[in-house]
Amino acid sequence: MRDLTQAFVSVIIPSYKSAPILPKAIDSVLAQTVPADEIIVVDDGSGDDTAEVCRAYGGRVRYIGQENLLASVARNTGVAAAHGDWLAFLDADDVWEPNKLELQLTALSQHPAADFCVTAALAWSAAQQRYHYSFWNGSLDPAIMRRELLIRNILSGICSSILIRRDAIESIGGFAPGKGCEDRRLAVALLERYQGLLLPHPLVKQQPGPAHWTNPQRHRGEMIDFIEDYAALYHRMDPGGNLRRRAIARVHERTGMHYLENGDLKQAGKELARAALLQPT
Repeated sequence: MRDLTQAFVSVIIPSYKSAPILPKAIDSVLAQTVPADEIIVVDDGSGDDTAEVCRAYGGRVRYIGQENLLASVARNTGVAAAHGDWLAFLDADDVWEPNKLELQLTALSQHPAADFCVTAALAWSAAQQRYHYSFWNGSLDPAIMRRELLIRNILSGICSSILIRRDAIESIGGFAPGKGCEDRRLAVALLERYQGLLLPHPLVKQQPGPAHWTNPQRHRGEMIDFIEDYAALYHRMDPGGNLRRRAIARVHERTGMHYLENGDLKQAGKELARAALLQPT
């Protein structure tokens, strides 16, 4: 067992046009039963009142502004500026439960070999007007988890739930700059080299805000880019190509469901039909 009672924890919040809801995210960090040592908000070229929101908190929040380079770069900017040996991330449109850091630090103390800890999340569904519990309860074999990550995001909410050793995230180059699906990319890289913990407690609430994407076609493109970028890994894990077909089917399925949520039944039908053709089961 290791002692993390003296661990310096930095919380990094990337923010894009999120000034109206940013206080909820910051307040959820300040309400932690085990407080963070610093909070850094990286304003990704919002052009709104984000700086003023942060100033209202005085010295409890550090504000960093940058041009609009997307959330992955904003997170990396926060990593470079942070003083902590342990780093936590929180999207500006999400909030933490009060005992989030306490439970993670306790779990990491009890498992000295672990380099990061991810929790379950509650994701808001606008269509159903309720939260959905999101947690991977399958095999904890890193190879199996990486294989599943090539098909779908089994660690939904990781960008708001992860608590990680600084040197671990730095060693993999941080978040993929300018890339979509950065949560899956991060998990694939970490599970290749590091050991993680998964807590089933839903300690993060994911809420749609100004940064929440509303363009299914754009997100579809990001998922296809992910598959193309990892072409060599798909082939290495499954030379027969079934893994890649399953991943593409998943792209069409998710895109169809998002079109359905947006009320576009025609496009939803097309995407879901493509998914069924590629993966009838």
